[in-house]
Amino acid sequence: MRNRLLKLLVVAIALMALVVVPVTFAQDENVLLYGGNQDIDNIDPATGENYSINAALVSLYDALFIVRGEDLVPNLVDTWEVNEDATVWTFNLKPNAVFHDGSPVNADAVVYSFSRMMTLQGPPTYRWAGIADANSAAALDADTVQFTLLQPFAPFLGTLSQLYIVNPAIVEANKGDDFGQTYLRTNEAGSGPFTMGRWEIGNVYEFVAVQDYWGGWRSENHPDRALWIIRRDSASQVNSLLANETHIADTIDLIDAARIGETPGYYIENNGGLFTNSLKINTQGEYTSDLNLRLAISYAMNYEALPQVLDVPVQLMPGPTPLGFPGAVEGLDVPTYDLDKAREYLAQTPWPQGGISLDYVYVSGLTFEEVTGLVLLEGLAEIGITLNMTPMLWPDMVAACSDPATGPDIINIFTQPAYLDMDAHLYNQYHSTQWGSYNSCNFYKNERVDELLDTARVTGDAAARAELYNEAQTLIAADQPAVWTFTQNSVLAFNECVQGYDFRPLESLSVLFQDLDMTNCPT
Repeated sequence: MRNRLLKLLVVAIALMALVVVPVTFAQDENVLLYGGNQDIDNIDPATGENYSINAALVSLYDALFIVRGEDLVPNLVDTWEVNEDATVWTFNLKPNAVFHDGSPVNADAVVYSFSRMMTLQGPPTYRWAGIADANSAAALDADTVQFTLLQPFAPFLGTLSQLYIVNPAIVEANKGDDFGQTYLRTNEAGSGPFTMGRWEIGNVYEFVAVQDYWGGWRSENHPDRALWIIRRDSASQVNSLLANETHIADTIDLIDAARIGETPGYYIENNGGLFTNSLKINTQGEYTSDLNLRLAISYAMNYEALPQVLDVPVQLMPGPTPLGFPGAVEGLDVPTYDLDKAREYLAQTPWPQGGISLDYVYVSGLTFEEVTGLVLLEGLAEIGITLNMTPMLWPDMVAACSDPATGPDIINIFTQPAYLDMDAHLYNQYHSTQWGSYNSCNFYKNERVDELLDTARVTGDAAARAELYNEAQTLIAADQPAVWTFTQNSVLAFNECVQGYDFRPLESLSVLFQDLDMTNCPT
């Protein structure tokens, strides 16, 4: 099987054309060229969230806190305090922060931004579901904002790295009838280290440095501009890097990483993290609503083959939670590759001999997602089920996940917790109120799981929370709303002239453009 898959992979790569985005360089200007494989299709902080969107948001906006390396550090916040039961959080803001139009980033702006997020209830607000509402934030004075939560919530601080502050005046001027969503989808209203330049969805996204950025720069030779250039497959990413058409390439294959590492003038960053892959199964689908069919699918996956055929470093998942994550349950009864068991479960469905077709959706151009599907395809073929390989662009995949009726039978999704708490890993994937996000594209609903997750996020006692999350993980595993596959290392390639990269486990594919140094890069 491995040889067959690798041949398919070689053919696919050979057919891929390298599209070059013409870029002109201004003299004495540091222009960072980043080869990314995913579009940035929505930069509204209230509704956009994935690795490429987050990379844009942290460049265009400031949040109360920022993740640097493994640490959560204050950004807009100067000092803070919290009461004993973790319900009242008070933050003193840095007085010198300004938006790109020069107006102050004050407590009123924080209140406005949080209220807007909680009113719109986009994907990022899962962090505060049941914890806060649109009235939870209040300005005590120009530089002091206070959050009064509906329930105790000890991990609250970790959620604030995703509370990006918008300029109320700009949003109000472009409010329309959707609270500014149409405008902010492709326009910024922030205070971050960069503003927007050229912005062509599907092609290139330009970030222009704010030279007098209020937060300062780590290096005087920071990027003056950063261009996120779409490179949809590893081959074009690598060719662009080695041709000096880009400085950084993300999510590259191991074979290409080895080739780059052996080439003078380049280096590789290969780091483990919490970037988790699963094949989410639509639990409301025509066929896949049947638990026995979901179990048959899961037993047909050759898990042990994945580290061999995938050209990315992976660690197999032991269930819905990586074992490296705090609070993961060990020894869960989850499927292994066993075609006899797959047939046993299939025999208990209305389609005991198979004869059905299922769609497998993955990101167009991502060979490791395609190969994962091919492994499943071979197993399902053995039990009489056809798997239709269906590549899609990421924005179209997100749109498909908005409703169970349009959700694919099986979809390859990567998730990553926003903070180191089980709430960040389970709630947005398995709580039924989170339907509509790509994170919850399995459309899973279990009332007991909902109850456990709701209770755990407002429980202060650590031991009690652990028991609740243990039961939730056990129930989720029994319901098999996904084929849990692996966690994937973050593999990025750099031109050695770019320095200052610091791996962030909670944003493992994201590079903080503002922290980079281009002292040795030719202009």
